[in-house]
Amino acid sequence: MPPPIQLRHLHLPGLTPYTHPVNIQIHLLSLHLSSLTSIQNPSPSIPPPPPTLLTFQTPPTYTCGRREIARLTPSQITHLRANNAAAFHESPRGGQTTYHGPGQLTAFLVLNLKTHGFTSRPYVQFLETSVIAVLARYGIVGTRTENPGVWTTTTGHEEGRKIASVGVHLRRYITGFGVGVNVGTELGWFERIVMCGLPGKRATSFEEEGVRGKGVEEVGRVFASVVAEGLEGEVRTVTEEEVWGEKG
Repeated sequence: MPPPIQLRHLHLPGLTPYTHPVNIQIHLLSLHLSSLTSIQNPSPSIPPPPPTLLTFQTPPTYTCGRREIARLTPSQITHLRANNAAAFHESPRGGQTTYHGPGQLTAFLVLNLKTHGFTSRPYVQFLETSVIAVLARYGIVGTRTENPGVWTTTTGHEEGRKIASVGVHLRRYITGFGVGVNVGTELGWFERIVMCGLPGKRATSFEEEGVRGKGVEEVGRVFASVVAEGLEGEVRTVTEEEVWGEKG
């Protein structure tokens, strides 16, 4: 019987500038691509890295998805930067403009879809159902709808509020980016954007749903556990030095 899959979990402490986990993700992608290329060469192939989950929280940051790259006007970007109180970055992920910041669990999952039997849409559904399973452990009822992300109606609002966004990127079946889950996020930041391109939709969080005192690091560990279970594997905590030390 083969050993269980190991999901490596790297949590970045404190507030991490958005570009830092992006650079770690690029490094992991390059290792995967080097492995795929080496399979076609006569020399010994390079093993791919195990699936790796990065969890972190950032200073206030807005990112736009690939469909909006170079399409936001200077005045729109200035509005998002809120007198330089927030950063702005373009991103190749799917989805539209979203917010990341203190109190939000942002999680990037880097793996080979083929290795784990996924295609693109079921993979997005896997991320959404993983978030829903995490919410359930804290007594929050989350659901998937026709709109992207995870929504909840447990606060008694007339319509669902968004507690997690999902946006991924694929290159040769290697995934990047992932989810943003509002734990103790200051929800006022979402008023500067139109979530999912749907006017009138509102955000919520663990705290808004009545679950207080939970930290991003704790929720990140639970998310890692749920993802590993979904991959039929187990979590192995790793250091940043270990990840950067890998060579392709």
